Amino acid sequence: MHHHNLLLNTWISIERLDDMEPSVHFIVPFTALLLFGMEFKKALPVSLLALLPDVDALFLVHRSLSHSIVVMLIVVAPLLLLSHKFKPRLLGYALVALMATVSHSILDVFAGYTPILWPLNGYSVWVQVGLGAHIGSSPSLAPSAQLLTKPIMFQQFQSIDAPLFTGEGLILSVVLLSPVLVKACRTVWQQIKRNWSSR
Repeated sequence: MHHHNLLLNTWISIERLDDMEPSVHFIVPFTALLLFGMEFKKALPVSLLALLPDVDALFLVHRSLSHSIVVMLIVVAPLLLLSHKFKPRLLGYALVALMATVSHSILDVFAGYTPILWPLNGYSVWVQVGLGAHIGSSPSLAPSAQLLTKPIMFQQFQSIDAPLFTGEGLILSVVLLSPVLVKACRTVWQQIKRNWSSR
């Protein structure tokens, strides 16, 4: 079925995704929120919302309309308005939750073609940036930046294979979390010492 800006195809095949894993999508906003001072018990559920765009995989489609920031804003706008009118103190958390969810699509844009502006734009976008180095008799740097686009094509597969985490993602998560874990351990240790000294 062909639409103006959208091609919707049904394929009977297996899709194997070389994709940014869920652990990275979670850990990036989680670490950022903690560094900005949000409490652990609030940062945890907010950061889990960053996994929502991949709900399309449950329908055997990946990087579909759930990865569009435009769609996210349309879905969330009524909730923000209701929060502003009836629960103003929750508006800040709602905005932070929206930003955590949007971070998923922003990260994906740097990992592969993502329909980040659908339906306003009928193209998936992939931002490729890098810096290469030549080591030799005449050392040099080779920066590169490309904005790649292709027509959006949502494809349905019979099944999808995707990594939940990889070695690189695991190490990245540990490195990002290490300052938070060190701080938590210090807090627990200080609490233990206070409790011990008060006996």
